[in-house]
Amino acid sequence: MDLGHAPVRLEDPPLITGAGRFVGDMVGAGTLHCAFVRSPVAHGRLLPPDLGGARGLPGVVAVFGADDLGLPDMPSSPHPGAPGAAGMGQPPLARDRVRYVGEPVAVVVAESAVQAVDAAGSVWIEAEELPAVDVDSAQAGDVLLFPDTGSNIAHRATIMTEGPRPAAEIEASAEVDIPRISPVTIEPLAILARPAGPGLEVWCGHQAPAALSRQLGGMLGVDPSSIRARVPDVGGAFGTKGQFYPEYPVVAAIAQRLGRPTAWLQSRTEQLMCGAHGRAQHITMRVGGDRDGRIRYLAAEIVGDSGAYPCSGARVPFYTLPVIQGPYDIEHLEATAIAVVTSRAPVGPYRGAGRPEAAIAVERAVDTFAHAAGLLPEEVRRRNFVDPADFPFRSHTGFVYDSGDYAAALELAIDTADVARWRKLQAERRAGGGDPIGVGIGSFIERAGGTTGSGEYGRVEISRDGGVVVRTGSTPSGQGHRTVWSQIAAGVFSVPTEEVTFYAGDTGEVADGVGSFASRSTQLGGSAILRTAIEVRARARAVAAGMLEASEADLVLVDGGFGVVGSPGTTVTLAEVAAESRATGVELAAEEMYTGATLTFPFGTYVAVVEVERETGEVGLLSLVAVDDCGNVLNPMIVEGQVHGSIMQGIGEALLEEVVYNADGQPINANLAGYLVPTATQPLPLTARRTTTPAPGNPLGVKGTGEAGCIGAPPAILNAVYDALRDEGATSLNFPLTPARVWEAIRSTR
Repeated sequence: MDLGHAPVRLEDPPLITGAGRFVGDMVGAGTLHCAFVRSPVAHGRLLPPDLGGARGLPGVVAVFGADDLGLPDMPSSPHPGAPGAAGMGQPPLARDRVRYVGEPVAVVVAESAVQAVDAAGSVWIEAEELPAVDVDSAQAGDVLLFPDTGSNIAHRATIMTEGPRPAAEIEASAEVDIPRISPVTIEPLAILARPAGPGLEVWCGHQAPAALSRQLGGMLGVDPSSIRARVPDVGGAFGTKGQFYPEYPVVAAIAQRLGRPTAWLQSRTEQLMCGAHGRAQHITMRVGGDRDGRIRYLAAEIVGDSGAYPCSGARVPFYTLPVIQGPYDIEHLEATAIAVVTSRAPVGPYRGAGRPEAAIAVERAVDTFAHAAGLLPEEVRRRNFVDPADFPFRSHTGFVYDSGDYAAALELAIDTADVARWRKLQAERRAGGGDPIGVGIGSFIERAGGTTGSGEYGRVEISRDGGVVVRTGSTPSGQGHRTVWSQIAAGVFSVPTEEVTFYAGDTGEVADGVGSFASRSTQLGGSAILRTAIEVRARARAVAAGMLEASEADLVLVDGGFGVVGSPGTTVTLAEVAAESRATGVELAAEEMYTGATLTFPFGTYVAVVEVERETGEVGLLSLVAVDDCGNVLNPMIVEGQVHGSIMQGIGEALLEEVVYNADGQPINANLAGYLVPTATQPLPLTARRTTTPAPGNPLGVKGTGEAGCIGAPPAILNAVYDALRDEGATSLNFPLTPARVWEAIRSTR
């Protein structure tokens, strides 16, 4: 199969012509609309809500509270086999107690969305307020969100290298506060449930429809196979649409009970207020080593804010923990992670999920160590990177890094950025008293593939008319799966990419599947398509050899069929082969749940150059060089698009984005006037380059690429701002690096 080509994306024509179909486009006449009545307080004992008045309002069909629907709590474990936080399950509609502003308490069902929203506004929620719980008070434990559990700690884990901590000539520390941020997808959450015979057809913008069927089945007490989950076009996901939200089982239960199509389309305010938010970690790092720059140990303490319910968010600090060693070969590691519940909206995995947090903390610590040793930051990295000869490399966390050349990515980034030129200009600025310039490096690894042993479903078949049909459990939400998976299959059968039929995101068409998250899709789902396509081609070749009375070894692919070497006119088409296979009982189809031999560990180095305006604190991004290594590249255009998009989100995290709460647990910027995100006006002085170290653990040799920019850009920008303000004496900077925050850091040192 040829690699590195970029055929025109097959997904784009309907999207750019307005013919795309999203969940909102599926809502037709006769559909009931849901509006949720939400808690106005962060923490309190809930008094029984008075729902009677809303039931008599125009268009209202029904109003339900927790006792009316009788749904069980959502499990505190995000998926079967994962550890749960006992006693911390989430009721789909609050019972007895509310734990965050925006928690659903009741739902109004009406003939139109406007009528539902109006009626929901008439329901008054009363609660005896209790103290709000933030991360600090959660650890103190004076106020418990779940009194029966005796603690606000949902999970705790520790990694410790055997033996004592090595002696160190130099020690340095870094403390980073990585704030809560919100995914701002073009399309917020949406679900439409339609009665279909004895079950339901559920349309949802989701990253894992098979999991959604299982989760809904468990909540409703029905066989998951009776729930057909279908994913139309999706306006962005980034992890937030892989979660199970309380609104989902409520909508499904209403459709089941009332026997009518029922929809809920999340508003932008609901998205920003109710989660699932991302990041929300505080990490303290200590690093020690020798004067020559050799790092001997890293010690980390990770505290993650899970929000009010730990179903999704509690696992994120434990995605940070396994990659807290970064790309470095060190002697000793100590790391502890805890996840606490707070009276804020739930947190969940957001693009990168744990890996950006680790990279920010490790790279900040490496820079502080370099400064303490009097060395350039790149020199310390060179002296501590894992040597290419040592791959596969087992880290102290137990992960095995599959392949890499971290130094090569660093050198390419430094050369491309022309760091020497920027440092010369930096010195001139310092001498002349101008606004300072800073250069920052962010080297990183990321874990791609989900969890060890997880797989993905793929099926390839030849249809009756000779067409190539692909079915995959990988569910696209804008990444380009249809193009790349068709590209893989088309290369195996020598047919045009656009002639491959593609099925995904529909449990009625795809027999099994896991989903798209954790940069796993191509290395698992794409590999499953490659392997099954090769198997089907072998079967087809055997049938064609019999038809042509030739040896299989003498057959070649010719325009979607088979021909005999040296005999140009002797060919059979795939349609003819399909007809013969039916007559002879040969099945031209293959499927498997492919599990890669290993996880993959993409890596890279980013170099950022910033200018800080002393009088205002504004950070200007002058240059950003991104060097990524995602193994073999199947489609360069799609890889570049993924990198560019994640870089923009990384810039947003570094400079703009933060979900802000006051002391009472009230969100104070739950709209796009107060929650700022990068837009088309955001300068992006980007140069993107690549190195290539193929992944040995899958047949495509690919690694993940969709999350790299979120991981590499933030630490590079943070280190660059610290570098710019080194002469100012600034020692405490945290995201987002807004003008007000940077100005205050400058002012506090004067």
